[in-house]
Amino acid sequence: MTPHALVADTVFDGDGLHRDAAVIIEGEHIQRLLPSRDVPGSLPVQRMPAGVWLAPGFIDVQVNGGGDVLFNNAPTAEGIAAIAAAHRRFGTTGLVPTLITDTADKMHAARAAAEAAMACEPGVLGIHFEGPFLSPDRPGVHDPSLIRAPTAADRDFLTRPSTGVTIVTLAPERVPPGFVAALAQAGVRVCLGHSAASYDDTRAALAEG
Repeated sequence: MTPHALVADTVFDGDGLHRDAAVIIEGEHIQRLLPSRDVPGSLPVQRMPAGVWLAPGFIDVQVNGGGDVLFNNAPTAEGIAAIAAAHRRFGTTGLVPTLITDTADKMHAARAAAEAAMACEPGVLGIHFEGPFLSPDRPGVHDPSLIRAPTAADRDFLTRPSTGVTIVTLAPERVPPGFVAALAQAGVRVCLGHSAASYDDTRAALAEG
């Protein structure tokens, strides 16, 4: 694709501010950042409105809903699209739709929805399962009646190949030895949450990945 320049009064690169600067973009990649006066005359230039800052988009790895849509209530590609559109207005350009503790059927529907959404929504990065393998002593907003221990079928479901990232938040003291390792070895990002784990439980989970 033809390179082009985005020019803004202020560009934030993640570390510092650049005044009256240009971001040179080619295809899906940022080539470089330079003062706007140094943009080659051959490049098309799009100037942001006065006073607007240009910055990297936010990435949110735990998004339960948005735009009056709750992912657990609408585990569909259309529901995810509505959620992504609502968050995009506030600078989130990448997100992971997050299903809180629910049934196995709902988990399967959510994953299928995320796979479908990723095919047409570049801001959807994968799927996050927050539960159901949590501590019943630390449920938070999760329905205690749906909190459970994982089965072999759960392990197989979570470790099968997927298009995007898979994140699983669990309580390590509530899963059998080797479960975290199986997920980690399959590329799943495992997080500790809603847990009453001891120090030893936590160290064992860290050792498994």
